[in-house]
Order: sequence, then structure tokens, then C-alpha cells
Amino acid sequence: MNEDMSKGSISFRCAGDSFGRTKKTGRYIRLRYSVLSAIFLVLFMSLNAGNIAGTVYSLDDTGDKAPLSGAYVCLPNSQTGTVTDATGQFTLKKENTNGTYLIASFEGFSPDTIPINRADNQSFEFVLKEGQLLKDVVVTGTRQINSLSKNSLLRTEVINKTGLMKMACCNLSESFENSATVTVGFTDAVSGAKQVQLLGLSGIYIQLLGENIPMLRGLSSANGWSYIPGSWLESIQLSKGTSSVVNGYEAISGQLNLEFKKPDYTDPLFVNLYTDQFGCSEGNITAATQVAPDLWTGLLVSGTLDNNAHDYNKDGFLDMPKTRMINVYNRWLYLSPNGLQSRTGIKFLYDDRQGGHDTKHNLTNYSGAHYVTNIDNRNFTVDNKTGFPVGTREGQSIGIITGLTHQELNSSFGLKTFNSTQVSFYSNVLLTSHLGSTDSPKYTIGGSFVFDGFKTHYQDLLPFNLTPLTALNRQELVPGFFGEYTYSLLKKFTLIVGARTDYNSKYGWLFTPRTNIKYNITDDLIARASAGKGYRAPNVIADNMGIMASSRKLYVDEIPDLAIENAWNYGGNLTWYVPIGDNQRMSLSLDYFHTEFHNQAVVDIERNSNSVYFYNLKGRSYADAWQADLSVTPFNRFDIYAAFRFNNTKITYSEENQQYLVDKPLTARYRGLLNLSYATKFRKWVFDFTTQMNGPSRIPCLNGYNSELKESPGFTICFAQVTKNTKRFDVYLGAENILDYKQNNPIIDAGNPFDQGFESSFVWGPVVGRKIYAGIRLRIGKLK
Repeated sequence: MNEDMSKGSISFRCAGDSFGRTKKTGRYIRLRYSVLSAIFLVLFMSLNAGNIAGTVYSLDDTGDKAPLSGAYVCLPNSQTGTVTDATGQFTLKKENTNGTYLIASFEGFSPDTIPINRADNQSFEFVLKEGQLLKDVVVTGTRQINSLSKNSLLRTEVINKTGLMKMACCNLSESFENSATVTVGFTDAVSGAKQVQLLGLSGIYIQLLGENIPMLRGLSSANGWSYIPGSWLESIQLSKGTSSVVNGYEAISGQLNLEFKKPDYTDPLFVNLYTDQFGCSEGNITAATQVAPDLWTGLLVSGTLDNNAHDYNKDGFLDMPKTRMINVYNRWLYLSPNGLQSRTGIKFLYDDRQGGHDTKHNLTNYSGAHYVTNIDNRNFTVDNKTGFPVGTREGQSIGIITGLTHQELNSSFGLKTFNSTQVSFYSNVLLTSHLGSTDSPKYTIGGSFVFDGFKTHYQDLLPFNLTPLTALNRQELVPGFFGEYTYSLLKKFTLIVGARTDYNSKYGWLFTPRTNIKYNITDDLIARASAGKGYRAPNVIADNMGIMASSRKLYVDEIPDLAIENAWNYGGNLTWYVPIGDNQRMSLSLDYFHTEFHNQAVVDIERNSNSVYFYNLKGRSYADAWQADLSVTPFNRFDIYAAFRFNNTKITYSEENQQYLVDKPLTARYRGLLNLSYATKFRKWVFDFTTQMNGPSRIPCLNGYNSELKESPGFTICFAQVTKNTKRFDVYLGAENILDYKQNNPIIDAGNPFDQGFESSFVWGPVVGRKIYAGIRLRIGKLK
């Protein structure tokens, strides 16, 4: 996430989730798709704001364009100018552009000029090159592919497109192997679903944005990370702590913003093919074209096929489920030279995963009844983000965001079934302006409306359970209003104070205050602090799908009164940029964040070995997270990144009148990471090596809270990849978990999956051993 996003400014881009359709609805969906596309096109072409607009880019290490936020665009010998937003875009009034050319500049980059006596249907595009022109000497440098943003108000870790290529990064959940901030693991040893953790808390407490539009909410919040292909992304911005109130009240531990490939400067055709030793194959295609002077479209397609059965630990269960997935994302961009920007996304997904015992092959000598899991996910999303300047004041604009999502999740784990449908609508309207000139304090005000409807059915037909649970249906209507004030002083001190008030039809009034501060102590020493509150409505089964892969009976004690989760988050960061030689620099970052829950949906798996209890928090639940990051480039094209994180996460379990404050189970106490990256000249060859040191975590007790505590061992995982790059064709070869470390017996009582002792959700380490993979990337057409 960049500075403009954290300040609450709008980035006029759109992203969607996904859609899966049945044969019965296919004709209807195609008709609706055509009608929606026609409506959006007519809307875009009908708006005209009387301004000229453009975009400022920089070039990354591979020569690809990346939006440059904070660049200054002005007329020569004039005070008329503006600053680019989070997407590198700018707007100037026509009456203020009577000169012969425009100038774009940014600290550390050579300025550029473009004539402005062009036709109105053309937008302006600057491409700034790194380096400052000092007399006749150009000083150049390269940006690290994983870095801490210097300009962002929040502590933000940026992974650019080159960083995403350091590993195969088949999907978002696999994009953090080189990050110490996020931990990725399996929810259970049967379904193959992955989960992430930030600040010692589950990934469900991270607000996930697609170009500043909330996504992966509700049914997909826990497992949807694998539904975002890495090859679709331009960059990832991960920030810790509370953020802007503009995007809603759901961020508790942090915010993750995804920048997808843009239709207006994506390569005409890009193909990425991947395969590994287990027989999993993936194909990703992105394409883009300009269909009118001001209109672009892009198509992103991803498919996964894994029909192989393998059981290397000989426990009778597939190590990874068989998978069939198709994911399609169609993007439309209308960019008027008069200032109007509108982006529309239409996305659908179909995902089918089958795990457990293989019904077609005798994997082991197991002779009992087959235990089979099946997860069927179908998702359709359409959203639009439109922005345009209003009034005569420079920098004043209105943004309108709308989105509609329909998702179906049907799953079975042995004799348990969980089927749910979610329909969600999101709308946000905001006005951004200044109290005076563009140098004066900035404010953002607006209103939002959210609708979430869930129809859920859970049933357990195990002989000793026989419990249907259908009381999880709910409906929420949430109108809200927000305001945010940004004050800057001499580019050294920035303060953002924001608050929002929402009325949730199920949970009542919700008040969300948030504050963020950044102070440049010197040009190379930056301090940040944040404090704020966040809320989240629990989806107890969808948020904890791993518990389905057990024989436990589920109790939701307080339905329909399971309260909304809410927590305060406080934290700070100190970053020091140290010059270490000619054009080289080292950065050192230290941060601490504390999350304190006032209410949490407790998932109690330790009261006894036969049940899982869900109830409102009756005591303390908190998480402390300390982290240190060191990034250095000792010589050209060789990057070193090292980090260490320590977590102290506690939760209170309650039983009758007793309370037990314990370490949260299956949360590693510390994690260390070392990444080495070297590239030859012009990045013709790239070599990457990463090692992770994972600390112990508490294993849940099976016989009550007072049982002897047990810990998992610490372990190390290593990754490596070598890539040969050419202008149009790349080849990569890599390995994950090189040391072949695996958790012994991740499934408890695997030989008796229908008995009370069966459990597969106590996963603290890898369940799959060494994996060797290879792939190619191909770029066709005129490269951009």
C-alpha cells in the first residue's frame, strides 16, 4: 500500500473476485455479461469533465512500466501543477494548460517534458528514468524487488513484479515465501487449503483490497488466497496496523492491497506455464488491447489441473487434493483526457478439490471405508470504480465504487457437509478536496453501503454426533459515513485523523476511529505510529474450515448472539536508510504492534477431544509482534534481506466459571528469514535463495486445559530458483523445501477416520516434502 492509499485518496482502478457457473445458468450469465458491458461502455463515454489527464510511470529492473505516485506535473515557469495519485495519474484543468508543454519530475528521477498541443482524445504518458542529471553526470540505481516504502505513511512492505518472479508464485498464498511479515501454512492435512498469519493473528483479520476495493470477504476470507494467480499481479503492498477509514471498518491486523496488470500498459499477450514433480500443471495467460482512443480491455485467464494421487507418508490419505480450477478476469478501462477515469472488472471462478482417500487407486493397505473430501467453490463478481474532478478547485474529485459478488461454497468432509451461499453488495462514494490550495490540508468525506446475505447449512451424520446446525444464516445491511483529515508540514510531518460511523442491522452502531502519524526525523530516519479500531463479523465455520476435517462435534454456544469481533491495534515503526557507498544504501527497520480484542469469536478445540466450541470472548485475547528487517545491496545486482520476528499471542478459554489464558495454539513464537538474490548484467540470469527458520508452537491439548503442554519442534525450510531471462522468453527452475522436512503423522488416528479420535487440523509444519518445479514465460506482441 502506498502513501496515497493510506491517506484515503482514491485510486481509480477496479478489481473483482470470481465466478463459477453451472450449465443451467451459463446462457443467463452470458446475457448479463453483455448487458453489463454495454451499460458501462455507454456510461463511460457519456461523461466529460473538461480536463486533461495522464499517467507518470517509472521503469522497474526488467524495463516494465510501474505507476509513480507523488510525481509533480506542472507548466514551465508557472505555479500551476499537481501531484500524481496512488496509480501515477494526474489531472489538470484545460484553462490552466495554455503553455506548449508539460513537465513531470520526481526526486531521484530525471525530469521529462511532453508537448501539450495534442488532440483531446489523447492522454499524456510520462516515463521517468531513475537518476538525477547533475550537469553532464547521470547517477543511476536500482530498486530492490522487496522493499519497505520510504514515502508511505504506514509501515508498508512492497513486493513488485520482479519480486513476484523470485519464486513460482502460482497464487497469492505462495507470494510471501521471501517475507518475514506473513506466515503461510495449511489449515489441515486433508483439504490442501492454505491460511496466512499477520502479527500472530489469522489472515481473516487482514483487510484484502484489489486496487483499493475490498475483496475476499465472507466465505472466501480464509481460503480465497489461493484464488488470486501471482502472474496477474503487478505488485503487492502489505501494511501493518490500522489504515484509512475510507475502505471500511474491517482492517484489524493490517491491510493488503493488490495491483493487477493494467489493460493500458500490459503486454499484448503474456503466457506463463508451470509444472512440478507431483504432476500439478498451471497455465496463466494475460492479454490486453486498445479498442478505442480512450478505451482498453484486458483478459486474464488462469487454470490448474492436478489429477495425480500421491501418498508419500503412507497414511492412506492424499498428501494434496486433486484439483481442477478455472479463473477468468475481464478488465475494462476508460481514460478520458478530460479527467474522467473508470475501471470495470468482471470475474468468475470455478474450483473443485477432492482429497482424503483415493477411491480409484489402492494407495495403501488401508481396507476401511473411504473418507473423501470435496470442496466446490463458484464465484462471480462485477465491480466498477469511477472518478472525475468536480468544481473549480484544483485536486477536488469524486469517486464512486460499486461491487456485486455471488459465491457458492459446497463442501463435504467424510460424513460432514457445509454448504453456504453469499450475496454481497458494496458501494462507496467519496469526495476528496483541500481546505484551500493544493498545499493546504486535505480532507475526504463520504458514505458507504454494504449488504451481506448468508444462507448456510451444516450437517454432521457421524453416528455419535447426528447434529444438524442450520442457525448460521444471517443478513447484514450496513450504511455508514466517514471523514478523514490529512495535515502535512514541510514534507517532514504528516498526520491523518479519521473516523467512521456505521449502523449494522445485526450488530447495531459501530464507531471506528483511526490515526496515523509519520515524521521524517532526518531525510534518512523515519518514524511512524498508528492506532485505531476494527470490526469483523465472524463466519465461524468458513473461517475455520480445517476443523471440518476431524470427527469433532461443533457447538456454537451463543447463536444467534455471537457478537461482532472488535479490537484495538497500536503500533510504531522506525526505519533508517544508511548510505554505505557509491549509489548503495542499507535500510534497517524496527517495529512493534499490539492487538487487543474486546470481543473475539473464540474457537475452543481444547475443552475436550470430541468437540469444538465457539463462543464470545470472556477474558483477554491479545497479540504482541516485534520485527526487525535489514536490507542491503553490498554491490550492484546483489541483494541481501534478513529479518526476525517474535510473536506473543494469548487467548482466554472459558468453561463454566473458569478461565484459562494460554498461548494461542499452532502459532510459531518466532521466525527468521534470509534471502539472497543475485542478477547478472541486464538480469539475463537471476539466482535466488531463501531460508526460513520457524520457531516452535504450542500443540493443542486433547484432554483439557490442565494437560501437560506440548510444543512442536523448530524447523528450517529452504527455497531456490534460477531464471534465464530474454526479451521475450524466460525459463525458470526451482525447488521448495529443499531439505525435505515434513511433519510426522500430521493426521491423528488416520486409520480410523470415522472414529472419535480422528483429527487432521493440528498442522504446524509442512505436510508435503521437497518439490521441484519448472516453468516458462512468453511475451508476444509489442512489449510495453
